[in-house]
Amino acid sequence: MTEDAISPDQDPEADPPRQQPTVCLRCGTPGPVSEDGFCAKCEQALEQACL
Repeated sequence: MTEDAISPDQDPEADPPRQQPTVCLRCGTPGPVSEDGFCAKCEQALEQACL
């Protein structure tokens, strides 16, 4: 089988990576997280702890 015979639909490298469900690294709550991996509530708590 040549590369020309493989269609983009069948090429596993052509598939976009599947996103893992986002879960907060601190509390484990599923939902949107920051780029650091924390939900808004935990992000705020961490900022307060640093003051």
